[in-house]
Amino acid sequence: MYKLTKEDIAKLTKEEILLTVESYLKEQLELSMRKTRDEEAFNQASWPQYQAYHLGMQKAFIKVMEFLPLTKGK
Repeated sequence: MYKLTKEDIAKLTKEEILLTVESYLKEQLELSMRKTRDEEAFNQASWPQYQAYHLGMQKAFIKVMEFLPLTKGK
């Protein structure tokens, strides 16, 4: 995971910052999707809540990515 620092933000262009944020969101989306398909997830007593939690996170990641100018139309 890459964390943007104040120094990074000062050096990067707006487009590079947005690409970094987009990359992070995609990484988190993929991680959440893998977690929901993990075999151990199905063995949890609270599987429906776990699934709902991750589906909500996935939808939020997608909404933010759609909001970013670089992802529009992709």
